[in-house]
Amino acid sequence: MMRILLVAGAAAGLGIVPAAAAPAEPSDQAMLRLADAQSIATRALQAATEKQMNVAIVIVNREGRVILAQRMDDASFMNMALAEAKAATAAAAGVQTSLLEDAVNQGKPSLLSVPGSAMIGGGVPIVRADRIVGGIGVSGGSPKDDESIATESLGPQG
Repeated sequence: MMRILLVAGAAAGLGIVPAAAAPAEPSDQAMLRLADAQSIATRALQAATEKQMNVAIVIVNREGRVILAQRMDDASFMNMALAEAKAATAAAAGVQTSLLEDAVNQGKPSLLSVPGSAMIGGGVPIVRADRIVGGIGVSGGSPKDDESIATESLGPQG
């Protein structure tokens, strides 16, 4: 929980505005369920396969807890750990992790002090009913490719 507060606070301090704030009591529409995570992961696997990439995909809830994790054949075990960190960071900050990476690269290294966060592209928040309900992290390609797969997996509702 402390990681979530630190990342969200750091993002806010940089003027990076999250997609939406999570409600105190989420409605059914504003929750990420296993079936939702499975659908998202299926689309991510399809996008990765089309790009001929072997990646790890992790989907977390708004607290950064893993709902679903998958690692394609030939994807490294390190990809799984990084995908989880990307997903949790995106859920906590409410922005794509590439924006945080850009902030670090533009002279905001203090973001790197947040324990367990990933300041590299490939993490995208998941938004439902105007609320952040989780995050997806993809790792195994370049940060740009990882983010592309994550974004494609969410489709227009993402």
